[in-house]
Amino acid sequence: MGLFDSNFNIEKYVRDRIPELDNLANRDLFKRIVGSLTVDLYKHVKDEYDALERRVFDEAPKALQLPDLITCVISADKYDLTDDQMFPIFAEDLDEVKVDALDMISAVNSGKEFYLYTCMIKVDRLELKKIIDSGRRFKGMIQNEFGQTSAEFIIKPNDRYIKKAQELYEIAGLNYLPWRSLNLAYLFKLFDVYVVAIDEWDDQTEVREVTTDFEEFAEKILYKPLPLWNIREMTIKGNSYPQPAVDRKYFEHYLYKKQFRDGREYLLRSSETVIRNIRRQNCDFYIMCDEDLPADWQFYEFATAPEAVNYENPLVSNERNENFSRNMIEYFGQRIKTRTEMVRFLNSFKASEIVEFVDAKIFDKYKDAETYSMEDFIDYEYRTGDRERTMEFSFRAKDKDFYLNRDIMSFLVTEMQHLFPEYQCVGKLV
Repeated sequence: MGLFDSNFNIEKYVRDRIPELDNLANRDLFKRIVGSLTVDLYKHVKDEYDALERRVFDEAPKALQLPDLITCVISADKYDLTDDQMFPIFAEDLDEVKVDALDMISAVNSGKEFYLYTCMIKVDRLELKKIIDSGRRFKGMIQNEFGQTSAEFIIKPNDRYIKKAQELYEIAGLNYLPWRSLNLAYLFKLFDVYVVAIDEWDDQTEVREVTTDFEEFAEKILYKPLPLWNIREMTIKGNSYPQPAVDRKYFEHYLYKKQFRDGREYLLRSSETVIRNIRRQNCDFYIMCDEDLPADWQFYEFATAPEAVNYENPLVSNERNENFSRNMIEYFGQRIKTRTEMVRFLNSFKASEIVEFVDAKIFDKYKDAETYSMEDFIDYEYRTGDRERTMEFSFRAKDKDFYLNRDIMSFLVTEMQHLFPEYQCVGKLV
């Protein structure tokens, strides 16, 4: 604990020292004179120290980067439509979904599976992998207006939300920003439920309810999940004529600061014209492109981190703690060379509050990794070698029963993979 740490309480420190004095008169003297002087002096020095720290921190160059992505999953019926910080990844998830009985029977009779609904399974990654690899079938019932009939179901990973989040990779390139790994832990817990067999069914009856018996996982299922993130789509209208660039071949479009909300970050989401450059200056937005007329621009607006208590599940993000050394490393691109630097790098992530880095080892061969890459969609076509050697990162979970532990660990290992491309990076819990 440092002298100027936020959790250091000078009043408590002085108060704890008083009982160490044997003489009652000395205690009173210490309390009235020494204690008061020490507290006042400490507060004055700390204020000066904090001011110096802020001045140095503000002068440290900050590298441009993607905004923090925050995700969460809640029950659809608990979503607050007035929420101004977390938004559905797909707005249509708020609509009621009905099952077409005729299509369902037609698919099952032809030996195909038929999609029914999406659920979230709050189970550790290794257990879920066993279910998927085994092709396990679950029993259940499908109810209509006249009764119900038994059926069999299977589950498959839902990648619709993951693919939506992965679009940010192309958006980063469009905005001339370096890529940051995304913490998509919740999105890997979403599964689609398909019916593969039905005992008896009248084609003309309407499906009223589907009940799946998930057996030992029954208490860990979230039906009607609504994945949220801190992004919403918006259109910003160009209200001035673009200025020609120096060579008069391209044009610079100017979007005013007042067109954007304070405290929020923005990324150009798409464009019908070729973008040549994007720059930000004093919260104004400059877009250089081929278009010579005013245009409407499609943006993603990123909200700041909301209060976690407003959601039934913890928020997860790729957020990092900002400090002087962190900013310098990001700006100058310093590589990690020591274990101390590795610890500092991993501890800078908010995710390290869930799993704590323990150690790293190198192996010639490795099997049965507990983690997965959150960036399989990135094709490193110019990377050579087969990564025959493996770097294993071990972590300790703060809550051993938390079902996202290995997913959070996978995010951190995915980040480390960028720093050690010559190895196959994996992780394990100890």
